[in-house]
Formats: sequence, C-alpha cells, structure tokens
Amino acid sequence: MTHSLHREGATESLEKDYAVFIYPARGFNYKGCAPKVRHLVEIVYQVGPANMIATTLRQNMYSGVKPEEVLDSIQEGCRVFTVFNSRDKIKDLLTRFKEADEGISIVVSGLIDRVREIAAEVGLNPHTINLSLGIHGATEKLPPADIRQFTTMCGHAMVSPHLVQDVIRKLKTGKIDTWKGSWVLAKPCACGIYNPYRSQELLEELAPLYTVARR
Repeated sequence: MTHSLHREGATESLEKDYAVFIYPARGFNYKGCAPKVRHLVEIVYQVGPANMIATTLRQNMYSGVKPEEVLDSIQEGCRVFTVFNSRDKIKDLLTRFKEADEGISIVVSGLIDRVREIAAEVGLNPHTINLSLGIHGATEKLPPADIRQFTTMCGHAMVSPHLVQDVIRKLKTGKIDTWKGSWVLAKPCACGIYNPYRSQELLEELAPLYTVARR
C-alpha cells in the first residue's frame, strides 16, 4: 500500500518503524475472513503495536478506543493498519502470522533491506515489492525536512506541519512532555500508522535545536 511508503528520516530512525496491513481481498480471501482477521489482530495485540486502526471502527489507539472494542467491531472485509517500533517486534509478529497461516494478505512497509532480511529469517518470500521514488514537483512548497519526519508518518496527511510546530513550541515552554506531544500528533492519524514512539525520539532530538535554528 503506497500511502505507507513515503516516510522520511534518518536510517537509524526508520529502522524503528514498520507498518503492517492485514488486508483481505475481494475474490480471494474476503468471504468469511472476519474470524481470521480477528485472530491476526489478537496476535498484533500480543506482540504490542505502536499504533493501530481497524476500518470498521476508524479510531486509532490514541483516540481512547479499547482493544475489546476493536476486536468486537471486526466484520467481513475489515482491514487493519498497524505500526511497530522495533525490528524484534516485527520479526515476532511475522513468525506468529506464519504459524497462524490464516490465508489473509499481509503487507509490510519499512526499509527495504531490513524487511527483506526479516522475511528471510522468518522463512517468507515477498509476493510483491513496491518502492517509493521520492517526491517530485514543486518541492520548495513542502514543509522543512525535519517537520516532514513527523507528517509523513500519517499516510493520509492528517498530521499538519503546523500541529507539529505547535507541539514543539509547547514542549519548549514546558507545557507538555515528549510523550504527550507524540500522543497529540498520533491522535488525528486516520490510517493508524503514525508511530508515536519514533515521534517521541524525534521530538527529543529536534526540540533543543528548534529555537536556535529559527532565531
């Protein structure tokens, strides 16, 4: 799914950022998929996601929705979008998914070299690979690169650059801490793949430099 491919940042940061989609497809594994998807979501919770959303509920983890509400909402055709904040977790997740063998399509987004390594270690052979070719056009109209590290974590562009800047200002004045700021940024993400754990680390790195860079 291409909306997860445009995340920006340093390799060291992106190595802690893996989006995973549970995606039943019409004509293949759609009919009768609800209990299978539910089982896969139970596995997601067991491993520990950084964020998640189900299309039947449209509320991510930072909107206050509870795991049992998500599980109870799953119906035929439900798609689930989630993100994990470590290589170990994504390897554990794919190992469990392979053992579950539910026959539902799984999409993993991350640094291509890391995803291939993990797939090989688990014994999986990717069916299809999509790569981002970057951003083209009037790139001078884009937010600064440091801000895009945050905004590109939401594949539907629901995390505004202005919100990121406001969170940094509040962080600098002591009104919020880095986790609360990351929670604020994660909440509007409509695709459930904004990674607040990575965001917290980015805030810790960027906030001390923010006012200096803009004097």
